[in-house]
Amino acid sequence: MALYAGICLTVLGLTATIAAQADMNNSCKWKCLTFAQLWPGSFCMDLQDDLLHYWPSLVKSSAFTFWTKEWSKHGTCATCADSMSCPHKYFSLALQLRSKLSIDAAFNAAGIKPSCNNSYTYEDLHSALSDLGTHVGLQCYYQEGRQILMQIKIPLSKDLSIGCNTPNEHFSRSFYEPCKNNAAIYFYPFTQHPHNPCP
Repeated sequence: MALYAGICLTVLGLTATIAAQADMNNSCKWKCLTFAQLWPGSFCMDLQDDLLHYWPSLVKSSAFTFWTKEWSKHGTCATCADSMSCPHKYFSLALQLRSKLSIDAAFNAAGIKPSCNNSYTYEDLHSALSDLGTHVGLQCYYQEGRQILMQIKIPLSKDLSIGCNTPNEHFSRSFYEPCKNNAAIYFYPFTQHPHNPCP
């Protein structure tokens, strides 16, 4: 069973918003991208079904409103790259990367399955993703004493090859924290009630 995942192509080394792209010359100084999978109108034509399935809005806003915000916040920073120069290319690329960098397949091959009761070690999860590079970032949310896997970030170079290790750049801020490698990590299932998957 395939997992539902939202995806986000995030540009590193830039502030989250670029003042309505006031200075496009400076927006292309980035060196790395982060492909993030999160456990989420003409430019969506031909893409809408896949976006609804693989990049749904997990909050109450409409899918179109959610995708508009993703484009405004993340996509506009990458328009200087031909592969992401318009909304259609940006969303198409994100869907292609989801398929190419399949976290679902890597976890399935390692026997890692979503569960409310079984946990995994940091090493279990990280080693299952070893084919995706050494700098894969696991991010967690903490609730009632549990460390819950929320997001996986894969750094990519500008040419979209795996790995981009530039120590001077930093990941964009997130609501989640890096997972601690000394505590159990829960990988919750996606259910009809995403706000309470494990009642």
